Amino acid sequence: MRRKDESIDQLRLGESLDSAQLRRAWREALRQLLPKASVTSRRFLEAIEPLGIQDDCVALRLDSAFGRQWVSHHHRHEITVLLSEYLGREVRVELVGEEASHIPTPMEEVVVAMPAAVAAPSAPPLPAPQFNPQLTFETLIVGQSNRLAVAAGQAVVEAPGKRYNPLFLYGAPGLGKTHLLHAIGQAFLSRYAGARVVYMSAEAFVRDYVQALRSGRIDEFRARYRSVDLWLMDDVQFLAGKERSQEEFFHLYNALYSAGRPLVMSSDKPPRDLSGVEERLRSRFEQGLCADIAPPDYEMRIAILCAKAEREGVALPIEVAEYIADKVHSNVRALEGVLTRLIAHSSLYEAPISLELAREALRDYLIDAPPSAPLTLVSVIEAVCEEFAISEHELTGKSRRGDIVPIRQIAAYMARELTGESWTRIAQALQRNDHTTVMHAYRQIAQRLPRDPQLRETVQRIRSRIQRRQRPL
Repeated sequence: MRRKDESIDQLRLGESLDSAQLRRAWREALRQLLPKASVTSRRFLEAIEPLGIQDDCVALRLDSAFGRQWVSHHHRHEITVLLSEYLGREVRVELVGEEASHIPTPMEEVVVAMPAAVAAPSAPPLPAPQFNPQLTFETLIVGQSNRLAVAAGQAVVEAPGKRYNPLFLYGAPGLGKTHLLHAIGQAFLSRYAGARVVYMSAEAFVRDYVQALRSGRIDEFRARYRSVDLWLMDDVQFLAGKERSQEEFFHLYNALYSAGRPLVMSSDKPPRDLSGVEERLRSRFEQGLCADIAPPDYEMRIAILCAKAEREGVALPIEVAEYIADKVHSNVRALEGVLTRLIAHSSLYEAPISLELAREALRDYLIDAPPSAPLTLVSVIEAVCEEFAISEHELTGKSRRGDIVPIRQIAAYMARELTGESWTRIAQALQRNDHTTVMHAYRQIAQRLPRDPQLRETVQRIRSRIQRRQRPL
């Protein structure tokens, strides 16, 4: 009787024996890779298709250019080892895109074509964008608070002008909006050689526009910026109150959008809350995807600290990362600043990083930070009631009205996320008899958040309302 694994791996029509062996080897390698891979890695690894073997070269197809960079950086060595083991001989791995119809020879390179919207050769020169080489997708920690924004940024690179155009990123300062803009810009330039990319703040745009008016070079200004392949603008809220700059940006936006050029912008507020910005601009910002970036949760804060320590070549004990993550909640910038201070303290005293050293080094920092009012379940419930203009009795009562149940679910979600209280305590605060009801409500909101921008904005408004109440004691 034929063994089960042989029946599974029988040759397909027109398939060579080597290709069949590679297909089986890749399936086995994937079984080893997926359980310990990150969410981003799993998405790319599962999309890989084994093409074939020529001499010692294994060709794996992955159509996403960014995906090929990601897998090459994070998993190429491990893939090579696993395939060599399963194939029974030493091989090297080549990751190719959809444009490759054969196995590349060692001297061949896969060239990614520029998108259809390409700058005219006669366009005025652009200054090279000043990107920080450390702010890439590879160094970006992805979690619940930024997963949608990061995925949308990757989609902008892979299908420029076709998906999420414009992409509008918003969130409080220090949460990673600028990092994501730098990552998008650098990935775009890596994929599309010679692309014209503009990365600037809204403040720099206003200064450039005023200078063009004063020098009588407004036509050159317009020609320069209307010929770009990717437009990245930070701190769009700075346009508020600057009517002529808004007018100019409105026409620039329309020209780029009509030409199919991708636009990515960031702000500390969602478009609808940008007071002093014209309605016609705000409505255009909302015609693509608005993705919020929220403060990182506890686990993500630990991951950020560990990643920064690894980049700095510093051994950071996990208990120290947990200590810092527990003390510093506000934003990524504050987290990294605290770690930088700890590393400097360790270097100054020539002492390894430990929990005792962390407490000593951060004592002044934590004392200087103004204490916040305690965050309680009551304060979360009050903020939710204010957001939806309902009474606490309506929220915690027995009503099953269609408009009350979703609000109750949001309250359960916010209570768990912001206080970390037990399911039983949350159920008691919401006057529910069974804590499993609260668990179900939490899951409902958590599942909706990635695909419901209106819900994300609502949750962010409630979060901001609560943060404003956290006044120093």
